[in-house]
Amino acid sequence: MPCRILVTLLLFAGLGARSFAVESGPVALTIIRAETKTRDRVVYWVVDTPIYHEDPYFEVAVRAAGTVVVAEREPRNAHEMLPEDWKPGAVVQGRVDKRHLFLRRPNGTEVRFIITRRNKKAPE
Repeated sequence: MPCRILVTLLLFAGLGARSFAVESGPVALTIIRAETKTRDRVVYWVVDTPIYHEDPYFEVAVRAAGTVVVAEREPRNAHEMLPEDWKPGAVVQGRVDKRHLFLRRPNGTEVRFIITRRNKKAPE
């Protein structure tokens, strides 16, 4: 009798661990907005006056399974740009993890963004 209980508990524990290990695959995401923005950063102070520098970053908003996910990413260099195909209404392949949004470029590589907000989509 105790052996049956032990086997049953191990079976349920194995199934429970397996359900948490499932990785989400790529899904179709609709781009709401994809743009390059800048934020000001204080470089140094001259007397009592701050001297600012504008740092560019990419902000992307996509619609995924009933929610709007807003994410951002800093470019690796000054020449990096968002793909021209990422316009509002365009459908791209991607996946959403807990803190990251991965979008697939037209050449097949993935770009990782850090999620800043998640909003429930308003009923249309």
